[in-house]
Amino acid sequence: MGDSTITEAEYLERLRRGDVAAYMQLYDQYSGHVYGWVLRFVKVPAYAEDIVQDVFLKIWEVRERLDPAQSFPAYLYKISRNKTFTFLKKNASDEATRLRIMHRIGEITESPYHQTLWAQYQQMLNSAVTQLPYQRQRVFTLCRQEGKSYEEAAKELGISRNTVKEHMVMALKDIKAYFYRHGDLSLAVLIFIHLF
Repeated sequence: MGDSTITEAEYLERLRRGDVAAYMQLYDQYSGHVYGWVLRFVKVPAYAEDIVQDVFLKIWEVRERLDPAQSFPAYLYKISRNKTFTFLKKNASDEATRLRIMHRIGEITESPYHQTLWAQYQQMLNSAVTQLPYQRQRVFTLCRQEGKSYEEAAKELGISRNTVKEHMVMALKDIKAYFYRHGDLSLAVLIFIHLF
């Protein structure tokens, strides 16, 4: 992990106390593994990324109940499995997925409070994106803001699909770190992880 002198149990103990840096370290260590496992079931990279974010949101929500003496990877696998199966049951088709997303967006736009929160989120997201390296920024813009598939983005940019995926993973990591550095923690965790 980040500092080889710090054990995983110590990171978990820090996380239990609400240490965001420890949370980010565990995210960096395990998110790629979770993504690979989830992708085998949901098949669509964007959906797998969303599930990974849901898994780590759950970790943050239950952080005070984590037991540093227990296997964190085993616990992470259990949550990943549950989130993946729930997703597969709820999203039997692409149309169902689109309806779910539209419903979520509709809920946000109808509430004045959420409109304000959403505006803050968008402003912070735009600032975060401008901080990304040029190619990473282009990949993020094409895939997340213009809705292109990894294959379409790869073709347009003249790079491989795997390179697009790597840029997206790094972009999400960079943007998440930006939110934690510059935003309110509740906005970073609840809005970013749920909706991004």
